[in-house]
Amino acid sequence: MLNVGQLRTFTNIMASLTRNISGALLLCLFVTGCAHDSFHYSDVGSYSSSPKTRSIPSSGLHRVKSGDTLFSIAFSYGLDYRKVAGINGIDAPYTIYPNQKIRLTGTPKRTAKTTTSVAPKRPAAAVTKSATAKVNSSSKSVSTVKIPDRKVSSWHWPVIGSVTKGFSNAGVSSKGIDIRGKDAEHVKAAADGVVVYAGNGLIGYGNLVIVKHNDVYLSAYAYNERILVKEKQSVRAGDSLAIIGGKGTERPLLHFEVRRDGQPIDPLKVLPKK
Repeated sequence: MLNVGQLRTFTNIMASLTRNISGALLLCLFVTGCAHDSFHYSDVGSYSSSPKTRSIPSSGLHRVKSGDTLFSIAFSYGLDYRKVAGINGIDAPYTIYPNQKIRLTGTPKRTAKTTTSVAPKRPAAAVTKSATAKVNSSSKSVSTVKIPDRKVSSWHWPVIGSVTKGFSNAGVSSKGIDIRGKDAEHVKAAADGVVVYAGNGLIGYGNLVIVKHNDVYLSAYAYNERILVKEKQSVRAGDSLAIIGGKGTERPLLHFEVRRDGQPIDPLKVLPKK
C-alpha cells in the first residue's frame, strides 16, 4: 500500500509523463505537417510514371489540349507524324487547335505536304501552341527551315556518361536509354534539326525536347531540369537544348530516345561507339 505522500508523488510523476508524451505527439504532428506543406507534387509531377508509348484509344481519336503539337501527339502514341497529318488532311506548318479531334487510325486523305501552306482561319484565341508557335525573332519556322530528306550522316552523344538503362521494345518498357551525366551539364542536340516540341505535357517525360532531324528521324531528350530552346528553333549537332535533370533520386540523368518513321529504335545503334 502507498501512503498519502507516496501516492501524491506517483500522481505528479504520471501527470508529468502525460504532459511530456502529449507534447511529443503534438511536436511530431507539427513537424509532419510542416514537412507535408513543404513538399510539392511538382517535385515528382511528370516523373511519377516511366516514359512509355500510349495505347491508342478505342475511339481512335485524340482530343487536342493546350500545349499539344502534331509532333508530340504522334510521338506519344508511337506513330509517324506524317501518317497522322495525312489521316487528318493537315499540311505544314501542322497547325492544330484546342479540342480538335485528331484521328490516329485510318487511311490517309493525302500525303501531308512539307511545304508552307496557309492554315484555315480560326479565332485568334483558339490557336494552341503548334509546331509553328511564335518564338523569338532569332528562331526559324519549321515550315521554312530546309531539312534534307536523307539519313542523318552523323550522330553525337547528347551527354557523355554511362548508360544506366538500355533500350527495350517489349511491353511498356522504356523506348530509349538512360544516360548518367554531370551536375548542371548541358544536354546537346544529337544531330542537326529543328525543335518541334519543348514542354512538359507528355506524362512520364518531365521537361521534354523533341528534335526533328529529317522526314525520317526524331530524337527526344527527357527529365530535363530546364529547357533552353523554343519550338521551331533551328539547332546544329552539339547545340545546347536543356540543363540535365533526372528522375527521383536518379540525378543527374538524361532519358534519350530516337524514333525512325515514328517507331522507337535503340539509340545505341546510331550513336558512335565510345
